[in-house]
Amino acid sequence: MNLFERLVLRRLQSADAGAEAGGAAGTEAPAASAVEASADKPADQTSAADKPVTTDKPAGDADKPAAGDKTPEQLAQEKELADKAAADKEAKDKADKVPEKYEFKSPVEGQEFDAEMAAVLDPVARELGLNNEQAQKLVDIYGKEILPKIEARQQESWAKQTEAWANEVKTDKEIGGDAFDANIGLAQKALDTFAPAGLREYLENTGLGNHPDLVRCFVKVGKAMSEDSMIMPNTGGQRSAADVLYGKN
Repeated sequence: MNLFERLVLRRLQSADAGAEAGGAAGTEAPAASAVEASADKPADQTSAADKPVTTDKPAGDADKPAAGDKTPEQLAQEKELADKAAADKEAKDKADKVPEKYEFKSPVEGQEFDAEMAAVLDPVARELGLNNEQAQKLVDIYGKEILPKIEARQQESWAKQTEAWANEVKTDKEIGGDAFDANIGLAQKALDTFAPAGLREYLENTGLGNHPDLVRCFVKVGKAMSEDSMIMPNTGGQRSAADVLYGKN
């Protein structure tokens, strides 16, 4: 018999009993309904209010902190980490700011950074909002990568120029051609006689000794020195080297 059939049966039995008792069913029906309602509930559906409340902690957990509570050691460790993070952030923010004065270092070890270059770079770095580390990177890139390439190109260009001068001297109508070797010998003689050692070294190292006008000058001096004697009407004797060089009569 299912639950609905049981309910109908109980209703019928209650009605019959009420009729026999002469109307007493009006007072007994609520009690039956209460019984029925109780009987209709599953056995395991007990009201929460009827269940006992247990507040005791399991044995061994009495000394443990409740959920969310932290030990003093944990709190101290968290504070230390928070202070370190704040200090690191402050240092980073400070480093990211444009400094009052940039402290540039020379990209070449052992050399001081050029003051004039610093004066040029400072306003540019400040306008770009660079911190000291970022500005120094520009200095390093320029000094280690860009400047050496510029200098190499300049040296290459200068070498081509001095070589072109030498070729011009060799083909010059006055001092070149078949007379080139003899004229160069005369110029060398003049250099050895009048030019200090430092000047000769400088002309050789820089390539300026190949300049056509300079070669012509020393060739003329060498020719004048090679003449045995030059009788001058106002001196009655030979012209000195100073006369040849400085045009004295």
